[in-house]
Amino acid sequence: MGSEAMNQLPIIDFGKLVMKPGSEEWISVRDQVYQALQEYGIFEAIIDGAPTESLYEKIKEVFNFPLATKFENSKELTGYTRDLPMMPLWERMVFNHILNPGVIEKFSKLLWPDGEPEFCDLVLTFTNKIREFDEMVRQMIFEKLGMEKYWDEHRKSISCALSFFKYRTPKAEETTVGLPPHTDKNISTILSQHHVNGLQLKTKNDQWIDVEYSSPNSFLFLANDCLKALSNGRLYAPYHRVIMGNQERYSIGFCTIPKEGCIIKIPEELVDEDHPLLYKPFDAFKYVEFCISAKSKGVLPTLENFCGV
Repeated sequence: MGSEAMNQLPIIDFGKLVMKPGSEEWISVRDQVYQALQEYGIFEAIIDGAPTESLYEKIKEVFNFPLATKFENSKELTGYTRDLPMMPLWERMVFNHILNPGVIEKFSKLLWPDGEPEFCDLVLTFTNKIREFDEMVRQMIFEKLGMEKYWDEHRKSISCALSFFKYRTPKAEETTVGLPPHTDKNISTILSQHHVNGLQLKTKNDQWIDVEYSSPNSFLFLANDCLKALSNGRLYAPYHRVIMGNQERYSIGFCTIPKEGCIIKIPEELVDEDHPLLYKPFDAFKYVEFCISAKSKGVLPTLENFCGV
């Protein structure tokens, strides 16, 4: 099924807002966020202060290092992936626990002999800005769901990862699918892109729509499977994919990931006659492992197949 012209995703401008929990402004934005994630599982946010353009120039530098250098460094500090059979156009470098002290500085010294302070400053400034936004949105969701008493426990149960993506242009005989349809498996994902579109979203009525960023300061917030589970299905975790044109594409993803051993359990407050329990408690890491192995066994890697009631 091809994609259709895009229905405009909800756009929320966080750049001009100074919000305090409980204020009228906070409540208004909270309700917009919740409604968007119910309907689409995604919304576009305008965020000021993230050094996006400068960071992308450095990311291009990183991807241009020799392949052997990138693979060698991935063994020590990052996860570097490319040339997968189902994703020949896709290249990724991921930094787990990105906010732990020294992670990005150590990586820079593996690529640049004397390190690269500008790269480190850009990554950390960007990551801290996006983490702040991500945490605000998740707090709004917990508040809207009446889950405030679980907020501190939730904050302590997650870590953060930052990924750089590069999609090369397909050759004449190659697929144009840069990234196959999937839902993200963790809590939340924030996506940025560098000028070139290609992201498509599957709506609740099974239509693929093109996603176009409206501003250079735009980011997309996506609800992931674990957040869908925590809300007892109230929030939508959208399938999405990347379809390539004739330009290479760069993107950044910031993910919140449950820590090892974290059990996702639906709060009893979210179960009632109108909202029966949808998912049994599950280990978030085991769910990711299930999704990785499911396709080879002919099983659709979904929450329902893993822990549905």
